[in-house]
Amino acid sequence: MPRVSVVLPVRDGARYLGGAVESVLGQSLADLELIVVDDGSTDETPALLARFDDPRLRVLRQDRLGLVPALNRGLEVAEAPYVARMDADDVSLPERLERQVAFLDAHPGAALVVPGVELVDEEGRRLGTIVLPPGDADLRRRLLLRNPITHGSVLLRRSALERAGGYRADHGANEDYDLWRRLAREWELAAIPELLYRYRVHPDAVTKTDPERVARREALRDELWREPSLLREAAGERDPVEARALAREALRRRRFALALRLLRPGLSARRTSPREP
Repeated sequence: MPRVSVVLPVRDGARYLGGAVESVLGQSLADLELIVVDDGSTDETPALLARFDDPRLRVLRQDRLGLVPALNRGLEVAEAPYVARMDADDVSLPERLERQVAFLDAHPGAALVVPGVELVDEEGRRLGTIVLPPGDADLRRRLLLRNPITHGSVLLRRSALERAGGYRADHGANEDYDLWRRLAREWELAAIPELLYRYRVHPDAVTKTDPERVARREALRDELWREPSLLREAAGERDPVEARALAREALRRRRFALALRLLRPGLSARRTSPREP
């Protein structure tokens, strides 16, 4: 049985797919399987995949059913206790899986771990980085404001993923955001600071081409604000910028007591500071 099953869905992704596959097969942790689910590609994707001669690579083909069916089909055949996600236009740096597996081995209460992410453009030029705080409480608070976790970079504990019910299509291209909140009901979320994943920003990405994504994301966020496992951490925020952002969201949802608790440190400081002339 492999240590990690990497699930990579793709549709017409030949432009960047070769680099994505090579980055997985070249990992320092070699005990893996790479499951590529071709969701009805009509470009050079099938021919490109056929050129790889590595027994760890499994290619599944299906009609154009969409991202969530592709993800769940990959999960159905995955054999490893850990499941890594990978996107067809991104790159996993060589030690990505080794570092993430070591973390989950050492933290049995964590459902997932996300590394630091380097943002690059279409040509691979660096645009910036995303490094999340490591604490479970910090990540839960951020879920109330946005989806902070880069989907393709996560390593998931398979038992947690199955217990949460896998991926669902209820919220369109926000299937990952929906999964994080379900995992958070019973498990911890975690991050490590090392930059181990390269995320490509380009106009053809799924998150850029789904016209309903924003509306569905906001509907999902309304549901998140009814999740006790997330709300119980909100009032503990002490970063003033994030506390104000959470307070604004709380006010929008008429959660006045929570908004007051979030704003109280700032109000107290204002009352005790010397008056300006």
